Amino acid sequence: MFKIGYAQEIITPPVGVGLAGYFNYRPNQGMYDDLYVKVVMIESNGKKFGFMAFDLCSLRAVTFAELDKRITEKYGKELRDGLIISATHTHTGPKYVGDLSEMDALTRHAFDLTLDAAMRALGRALLNLLPGELEVGSVYNNPYGFVRRYWMKNGTIVTNPGWGNPDIDKPECGYDRTIGILAVKQGGRLAALICNIANHGDTIGGDIVSGDWYGRFAQEIQHTLKNSLPVLVVDDASGNINHFDFNQKINQSSYAEAVRIGRGYAAIVLDALDKLEPVKEDAIRVANGSVTVPHRKLTDAELAEAKHILATVPDIKKEGDFESQDLANKVPAALRYFAQRAIDCHEKSTPSHECRLTAIEIGSQLAFVSLPGEPFNGIAQAIRTKSPCKYTFVIELAQADSDYVPMKECFERGGYEVQPGINTVAPDATDELIKAAVALL
Repeated sequence: MFKIGYAQEIITPPVGVGLAGYFNYRPNQGMYDDLYVKVVMIESNGKKFGFMAFDLCSLRAVTFAELDKRITEKYGKELRDGLIISATHTHTGPKYVGDLSEMDALTRHAFDLTLDAAMRALGRALLNLLPGELEVGSVYNNPYGFVRRYWMKNGTIVTNPGWGNPDIDKPECGYDRTIGILAVKQGGRLAALICNIANHGDTIGGDIVSGDWYGRFAQEIQHTLKNSLPVLVVDDASGNINHFDFNQKINQSSYAEAVRIGRGYAAIVLDALDKLEPVKEDAIRVANGSVTVPHRKLTDAELAEAKHILATVPDIKKEGDFESQDLANKVPAALRYFAQRAIDCHEKSTPSHECRLTAIEIGSQLAFVSLPGEPFNGIAQAIRTKSPCKYTFVIELAQADSDYVPMKECFERGGYEVQPGINTVAPDATDELIKAAVALL
C-alpha cells in the first residue's frame, strides 16, 4: 500500500507587490481569492516522490535556486530529486524575477513568505504520510482550451487575432485535449486530486490577485464534495493554448470567466472520478537529467527590421494591460517593445542555458515528466506518443526556468510566441527537449 501525505498553505502577496503575466507594471490592489502552494508526497517501498504546485505565473531561476537549497539542506538531495516543482500559470499572482538583491523590500518579504509556506507545506505533507490508494484515469474532453495561433486568409499566422475577426481562416494546428486525473484515497474517502490540464491562466487581467480558473476549479470540487481537499493542477504543455474562442464576439476577460471555466473543468473531473482505475504498487523509478536549450540568434535582416521600427514607429504609451494581442493589432507601444527585445536578444543573449528535467514512473502504468517554461502542446504529444506508460502527465513550468518553446516550424511563421528576446529559445530547442524527455522515460 502507498503512503501519502498532503498539505497546502496560503501564499497571497501583500498589497503593492507587482503582478506577473503582462508586460506593464501592475501592483497588487487587492484579491479576489487566495493563492496557495500545494504539496502531495507519496512513499512506496521506502522511496519518496511528490509534487509541489504554486499558484504563480511561473517559477524563475531565483525561486528554483532557493527551493533547491532549502529542501536539500533540510531533507537531502534524494527527496529533492523526487519532487516535481511547478507553477499553475495564473496571470494574477506575484512576480518574482531577477536576483534577490534586485527585489524591492516588499517583494522580497513576499518572496520569503512564499518559500516559508512551501517548506511548511512540504514538512506537513511528509509528517502526514498515511496508508492510502492511488487511482488514475483520463478523459479526452477539454472544451475550454483553444489553439491561440491562427492561419489568416492571407496566409500569415497571428496570435490572438481578435474576436469575430473575419480574416481568420483556421487554427494553426490541433492539440491534445486529454485531462489526466490522479486521485488519492484514504480511509474510504477522496483525500487529494492532481489534475493535468492544458490551458492558460489569463482569464482575468487587471491588478487584483486571483488563482484564476485553477482556484475556482479547486473551490468547485471542494464545494461539491464538501471537503477541503488539496486540488493540484499541474499544467499540461500550453504555450500555444488559451481560453479565447475567437469565433464568438463575447467578453472572455473577467473574473466571471475564471469562475465559468473552473466550474466547467470541475464538472468534467467529478464526472470521471468513478471511472478511474487503481494504480498498482509497482516499481518506482525517478530519473533526473539535464538538457542544453539553445538560444535564438537574429539574422541581419531581423536586426535591421527591429532598428527600423524603433526609428520610425512613434513612441506612444499604451494605457491598461499590455498583452500579446497588441502585437497582432500593431499597437505602437507593442511594436517598439518587441523591436527593443530583438535588439536585446542580439546584444545580451548567451548561447544556451541548462534545464533540469525529471521523470517519475510507477511501473508501466503511470508516468510524470517535467518540462521547463511554456512548451507548445505538440511537444507533450510527441512525448506521450513515445512514453512506455499507459498514462503520462506532462508538467510544464516545472523544475527549471525558461520561456516559450514553440514547435520548430512556427519560427518562420511568426506570431507572438516566437518573438526574440534575451535568451529566448532557438528553433532546435523543441527537438532537444523532446529527445531529452523521452530519454528519461
